[in-house]
Amino acid sequence: MDKDIGTTYATATQRGLFEARRRRPRARDWVVGLFAGLLMALLFGHGLVPEARGMALAIESFLPWLGMVIAALLIVALLSKAWVGALPAAAALISWCVVFLPVMATGIAPASDAGASEEAAGGWSVVTQNLRAGNPHASEAVEKLITSGADVVVLQELSGPTLEQISPLMDGTFAYRQVAGTVGVWSRFPLSQGRPLALGLGWSRALSMEVESPDGPVQLYAVHLPSVRPGEVGSRNSGLAKLSRMVEADPSQRMLVVGDFNAANTDRAFAPLQAILDDARAGFGFTWPAGLPATRPDHILFRGFTLSGASVIRSPGTDHLATMAWLQPGAARPTVSLNAGSL
Repeated sequence: MDKDIGTTYATATQRGLFEARRRRPRARDWVVGLFAGLLMALLFGHGLVPEARGMALAIESFLPWLGMVIAALLIVALLSKAWVGALPAAAALISWCVVFLPVMATGIAPASDAGASEEAAGGWSVVTQNLRAGNPHASEAVEKLITSGADVVVLQELSGPTLEQISPLMDGTFAYRQVAGTVGVWSRFPLSQGRPLALGLGWSRALSMEVESPDGPVQLYAVHLPSVRPGEVGSRNSGLAKLSRMVEADPSQRMLVVGDFNAANTDRAFAPLQAILDDARAGFGFTWPAGLPATRPDHILFRGFTLSGASVIRSPGTDHLATMAWLQPGAARPTVSLNAGSL
């Protein structure tokens, strides 16, 4: 009878130790878990990030893209078999979905780029566009906005030559206009009580007026808030605070606050306006930079309306996409906040 002299048998205790050692988190699990925790902390606590050196500006302007970073981290964890580390990465991805999937589902399905009619979307329409100072194709850009069928057009960065270039087209299409500094409004409906607003710069980049729409008077604020750069957000923040106080004190039943705010929906300085007005958008509706939109500094904020359509429009020579909304009279539609820090 042959004798097996080369085989050893582990006891139950030894097998348990081997299994426990195999399940013990390895260095890669700790690394993935740490990164997942940091990303989740940014998602919910971005409002605590200091503004020094533009850190808060960069994070809050592009906060929705955190989902791609989290998804990539989860894929790395799975491919490297960091099973323990994959758990917090999956939790971070679920958290992102809880915050942003309702935003993606909220709003009206985008209309076609520039060919949607008011009849298709319903109501009357407003569009806003930062033309870019010195744009040699400003005429073609406003032709695109005219083709969209908008009833009210709000433009920013209207330098003297640009205004001279586009005036024949705009004035030939719209019966009414108000211009203050580098911001202008053209409308098919009568405009009255126009006055420039001081929002923090030495020249006028904002104005308010009353629009006599088919649905009754609408208070319109056309704005271009101060620009921002890493570490230089004070003027923009001050302008947003002044605008928020104006809007909050305005008793108008129907209101539009439209233009280039130089602030994304997720920016902490934008939160006071989001608390009192709805944002006309379809999904994220990114508008800047025009070549590969990654954030949304351009907004159509409203109250006293319901939103029946929203879209973005690509215009020649500009570094922003235009944003457009179709509105109907009625109570404001509930809006899902993009400010994750407030959830």
